Amino acid sequence: MKDGYRRFLIITIVILSSFLIVTVARKLNESTGLLEFINHTGPDFTEEKIKNVTLADGPIIERKDIELLAQLNNEYSRISSAVMPSVVSINTAGTKNAHIRDRFGRVQTQTSNTSGQGSGVIVSEEGHIITNYHVISNMQEIHVQLANGITHEVSIIGTDSSLDIAVLKIKAEGPFPALPFGDSDEVREGNIVLAFGNPFGIGKSITQGMISARERSISDLQGELFQSSAAINPGYSGGPLVNIYGEIIGINSNIYKNDEKSPNSQGISFSIPSNIVQRTFINICERGKPIRGFLGVASQPLVDDMQKKLGYTKEYGILVSNVGPGTPAAKAGIQPEDIILNFDGRAVRDAKHLRGIIERSEIGKPYKVLIWRDKAQKELEVTIEEFNKELAIIPAASEISKTERILLNVGIEVTFLNNTHRRQGIMGVRVTRVFDDSLAYGLIQPNDIIYQVNQYRINQPNEFYSIIEMSAPKQSTECFVLRAGQVLPEPIIIPQLKEE
Repeated sequence: MKDGYRRFLIITIVILSSFLIVTVARKLNESTGLLEFINHTGPDFTEEKIKNVTLADGPIIERKDIELLAQLNNEYSRISSAVMPSVVSINTAGTKNAHIRDRFGRVQTQTSNTSGQGSGVIVSEEGHIITNYHVISNMQEIHVQLANGITHEVSIIGTDSSLDIAVLKIKAEGPFPALPFGDSDEVREGNIVLAFGNPFGIGKSITQGMISARERSISDLQGELFQSSAAINPGYSGGPLVNIYGEIIGINSNIYKNDEKSPNSQGISFSIPSNIVQRTFINICERGKPIRGFLGVASQPLVDDMQKKLGYTKEYGILVSNVGPGTPAAKAGIQPEDIILNFDGRAVRDAKHLRGIIERSEIGKPYKVLIWRDKAQKELEVTIEEFNKELAIIPAASEISKTERILLNVGIEVTFLNNTHRRQGIMGVRVTRVFDDSLAYGLIQPNDIIYQVNQYRINQPNEFYSIIEMSAPKQSTECFVLRAGQVLPEPIIIPQLKEE
């Protein structure tokens, strides 16, 4: 024990001696000591009046040297001040249910509040607003805030979930500042555009860019989107994309993201062209629902043997396998074994591409169709009609099968999941289309992921169709759905198919 005290005493003497030596050395060198350093409150300043301060005077670049840039700067401000009064911020609120298990394994339903933000644009003096369907989907409360700060309740006039469009109307007397539609068919790559919206709910904002590409496809029903470099972040959805004349040429819809967990802008954004939006808006206002175009052909892939038989060497186009009687295609003279090359001046890539073009075409309008027949090109004219479920049932060589009739009446078309979903461990099939007036219409939505039907887990389209074929005629069908990254708490019930 005495040795321990002795060591402690020696260490203490060494430390104190070192401290004393350092202090003496600092005094001799007139350096700040430890105590002075601790008590020091900051540097010492000598009070001295500054007599001369010369600031730069005037711009470093003369206005006459950048006249075009200055004029462009003013024009951007003019466009912004003209457009902004028609842009609205949309605030939504609702509730969602989630199933949780307690420590005893019992399943309970937990209700929580949810909210969201988005944007919209006023397109009529009566207060009609266009926004995205996903902005207001499954929300019980919807309010819009105008540019002057006044908030109004709105009613939902109609929606088109496939095109991601919703039409609202302000519950107040107008007139309201409406923004005009431009002609999106006149838009070209390189055109200057401005995007308006409410990013992250912080308030109305504006970004500038240019059209990077046209007819971009992000789903089977959204195949003619504009791609632009205008920065669009969450909250811009539903806001207008305008040209230099302040006209709506698109509705902000999506941003490109390579990481589902980080949805911020990557500098690539997509907008729904104004001609499609305007036509959908008119249909919803007049009919209460979107109207789809219809041609009436069945198709099959272009295989090598059939190409050789028909003397066709190109890689694009679709082969017509059958034509429904009484359909627009039949009236136009389209025949089996015709190859549709071009519709309304646009080359047809495949059957999905043509279907998207047809469904977005104007009802009652004649269109030029270029086909390949008898080893030569031939031009026909077809007048698109409204989708007709009865005419859409195209008989096979003998008669339509019972399976095809069941699937058509249920009205769900699905495809495989992409690699991104699979890397995240998601299983199931993705909905590409829901037929109008079908059993699933208004229940299932495009881009829903169905991972289970009744008690059966599914992972590919043929499994889904087989279960639907067995279930639909006998009972109501339960579809378990993943929507917008969230598992719906309850299965969606598709009614039983009644015998005709």
